[in-house]
Amino acid sequence: MTLKTESKLFSPKNIVLFSILFFLLPAFILMPVVNVKAQTVRDISVQTAYDMINNNTQYPNLIILDVKEQSEYDENHLCDAILLPVSEIDARISELEPYKDIEIIVYCGVGGRSALASDNVVDNYNFTKIYNMLGGITDWIAEGYPVCSEGQPNIDFNVITFSIILFSTMILILAYYKKKVPKD
Repeated sequence: MTLKTESKLFSPKNIVLFSILFFLLPAFILMPVVNVKAQTVRDISVQTAYDMINNNTQYPNLIILDVKEQSEYDENHLCDAILLPVSEIDARISELEPYKDIEIIVYCGVGGRSALASDNVVDNYNFTKIYNMLGGITDWIAEGYPVCSEGQPNIDFNVITFSIILFSTMILILAYYKKKVPKD
């Protein structure tokens, strides 16, 4: 009768298991946790932006954010756009906070600054529904979509014009009724 001196503890199967536990498990425990965040900046074409702006049913609270400078905004911008130059976003982020979970189309002249602004509000301020309009207002205009500008002529109805129209209307009304009144 021979004594079996080999222990089941050191069987080849157990040695592999111990190796895994001893070497790999601590590696996984000590591995830094990486936060994977879903991309919330979506690049869209001017056609898609136009469709979104005109779809009040699907996007009833849509915000249009112009990140150009004031002089560029005055030259032309999307109607109903809010001006917030890219250089001022960090300082004025509180103005955008109420819209954190509302669809926001961000645009600029050709798309560079809007991409930076979009990434900034998503990465640093956790905005969730940001749409970067590729091509900016340049492509918007090229597609023939409407723009607004601060320099558009206003129709001023001044007092002199109003007085002339009112006086002329009164004379016409009096002349009309004078013909209708029978003479005794």
